[in-house]
Amino acid sequence: MHRHGRTYLVQLAIRVFGDEAQATAWLDRPSVQLGGRSPREILAKRGGARRVEELLAQIADDDRLHRGAAPGGR
Repeated sequence: MHRHGRTYLVQLAIRVFGDEAQATAWLDRPSVQLGGRSPREILAKRGGARRVEELLAQIADDDRLHRGAAPGGR
């Protein structure tokens, strides 16, 4: 069983995206990484919290990697 609940993951999404509106939009948007389901749908499934947390970590890591990149450097 994953130790983080839905509330924790919503707060994590807010930290990753910077505000509640962007986090809510992401939670409700279907994602290719989640097989076309939204993160909120995945949270309702067994093991879903872990998958959503992993995806948020990937997004945060990608943001950190590209934050210092020069314009046009991607």
